[in-house]
Amino acid sequence: MRKMQDFDELKFFAEVKKRPGVYFGKPSLLSLRDLLFGMEYAFSFSCDETPLRYFQAFVAWYQNEKLEDQNGYACWWNHLLYICCNHDRYAFEHFFVVFERYLQDVHHTSLPPV
Repeated sequence: MRKMQDFDELKFFAEVKKRPGVYFGKPSLLSLRDLLFGMEYAFSFSCDETPLRYFQAFVAWYQNEKLEDQNGYACWWNHLLYICCNHDRYAFEHFFVVFERYLQDVHHTSLPPV
């Protein structure tokens, strides 16, 4: 059994990107969103602070950088779906493009190889 302190957020995202079928059956932004929300909820019971620090910072960054004009897309996932013409798979792929660009530009890091 792995301990919570062994959780590596960037490795987790790299694994989901490489093998989304293991987690969802098919690449899906909505399934990724649901998994992340569920993880945040579960971590709130078992950790003093969330192991999803990069993701939470990404959400705040996306809100400030991409949704600053309050164009009606009040959340990151809804906006990603919109710009990908409501195509769930394309939105999943685009999430990783934007998330990895965020990691590089803001944190000067990247997803590890899997």
